[in-house]
Amino acid sequence: MANSTQSEAGRTLCGAAKKIITPPIGYPMGNWGLRQGLAEGVHREIHARAAVFSNDQMSIAIISLEIAGLTSESVQAIKARIVQVAGIPADHILLNFTHNHTSPDTIVSLPREWITWTTWLADQVAGCVAEASNKARPANVGAGLGSFDGMTVNRQYPDKPVDTDLGVVRIDDDNGKPIAQLVNFACHGVADGGQYLEWSADFAGEMSAELEVQSPGVVAIYVQGAAGDIHPFDLWFGNTASEHLHSHEDTALFGKSLALSAQDISGQILTSKSVPLAVRSEQITMKRHEVNWSLEAALENRESLKSTLTSYSGETWLPGTTTANAAEHHPELYGWGNNEVGLAKNQSLPAVPLTSRGFRIGETLISAHAGELFNELGTQIKDAFPKNRPWVASYCDDYIGYISSRQPHDEIKDIPVTEIVDMKKYRRYYGTTTSPYAPEAGEALVSSAINVLKTL
Repeated sequence: MANSTQSEAGRTLCGAAKKIITPPIGYPMGNWGLRQGLAEGVHREIHARAAVFSNDQMSIAIISLEIAGLTSESVQAIKARIVQVAGIPADHILLNFTHNHTSPDTIVSLPREWITWTTWLADQVAGCVAEASNKARPANVGAGLGSFDGMTVNRQYPDKPVDTDLGVVRIDDDNGKPIAQLVNFACHGVADGGQYLEWSADFAGEMSAELEVQSPGVVAIYVQGAAGDIHPFDLWFGNTASEHLHSHEDTALFGKSLALSAQDISGQILTSKSVPLAVRSEQITMKRHEVNWSLEAALENRESLKSTLTSYSGETWLPGTTTANAAEHHPELYGWGNNEVGLAKNQSLPAVPLTSRGFRIGETLISAHAGELFNELGTQIKDAFPKNRPWVASYCDDYIGYISSRQPHDEIKDIPVTEIVDMKKYRRYYGTTTSPYAPEAGEALVSSAINVLKTL
């Protein structure tokens, strides 16, 4: 922990650090089902970034990993190592994932080749947090809120408005030198596409790198928001006319533009030596997604589809492929009925436990939870606090799937199992069709998040 002699009595200290966590070349890329090749290079290094806040009462770690996500076992291993080397309690650790799709496919299970890497990863992340803690010095913290408009779209309902809040927390030392900058925004990490066999950090990595160039000495930490149904640019499901093909140039444009907006907000922030810290949590249960078909019907449908659809193999995306059109072009990968079998199997299982957590850093409130929360639900959390809109940090801890809003659930609840797999008609509902949870689950999480934030 930070040396208390560095600070005035009662001051909050902050330190920040980053470490490269890029996987080896030669490992499978994954994440995009249509990309089955091995990594051949690195476009932009993938990082872990951390900021540690501490005062006489508690310590809090805010961590961003530029990867899609991790299994529960991997997350618990990371937190256990942080407890060992930095002494920060596990429930005071906000571990957030940028949900970058140009990173390892380690969100649900760990193939043999990834076990060694995730074991190494736990040490790297814990070391990053320990370094941040050891660098801690008296901090001056302030927050600002702006917007980043015109660069994101609701991938299910492209005409619906989306949350474009851009939150920035600025942390400087007593000499005005930057320590860290936290940035909260909501967008799926899919600016880079499956045509590349290169590890990359997607737009969040581009943003952080640009901010770190513009403000030497700063560690720029992206905190992913409620981006479950939010895509970059105009990549809504079914759009066959987008000019954005998930190129590195697209990714750099998005990330650097985001950095510029964040820097503009940061420049207007007034910081304060008074930086209260707080953590609260509440346990809830998430009702399972109920479907209108039986397991037997789903199994029969899957077998029928397997007999008619071809199999897929390909190292990279074919030319012209985007996340907006991939499923329509490749129903053999996205519409072969396996998801519907899983929903039928799991719908009678007990509700899923979830921890809804709240963090306070100065005047900034952060609602943190696992899962890919839909944007409308995240906005409902924010709208409950009109005088001090909080941050929403989805994609925390282990990967638990999509948490959908009610409208798309209601629109597809009566569609038969033989039809819901038609990607030309129902791809737009991806994230709802694949959600393990009923609409009541998202509403329960919103209610809990609001309650928790009110106690901070």
